[in-house]
Amino acid sequence: MKYLFLNKKLKLILLFSSALILFSACGNYKNTTTTKNTIEHSPEIIFLYYSIDQALSGKRNIQFINKKIVDGKLKSKQYEPIKNGKEGDLILRELDENLKELHKIRIKNPLIKTIEFIDESKNFKTKVIKLDKTQFTVRLQLQNSTKYITISNFAENKPLIKTQIN
Repeated sequence: MKYLFLNKKLKLILLFSSALILFSACGNYKNTTTTKNTIEHSPEIIFLYYSIDQALSGKRNIQFINKKIVDGKLKSKQYEPIKNGKEGDLILRELDENLKELHKIRIKNPLIKTIEFIDESKNFKTKVIKLDKTQFTVRLQLQNSTKYITISNFAENKPLIKTQIN
């Protein structure tokens, strides 16, 4: 009988101690880490669609067709340095809301197309075609503060067109 009472007492002590351990482990602790309320913008790529024509006088006219903004990041730079510009090339500038220049790139003359083909003797040939009118697309990494995009002739600082982004 004594052993039976001691066995029940031991079971009761084990039950209370395991309950105590269980309740202390499941305690309500306050999370000490703080979270910042910063909104990060995911990188975006903008596609701009334009048409360009050139009059006999040499004056160019650019018209905005459409834009498309998608999430993503460009893998590499696709434009050549501005210092290598030639007559007929275009300069695209990204501007902020105060018209401060954020970024600029050179666009090769869209009115000149170089075509490669194989002639009758199966040799590669190239031919340069000068167009009076064409459409072109510009793809670039959009900066968060960009509000306007301007396009001007390479040698001039006066914009041919100004496009509002947002």
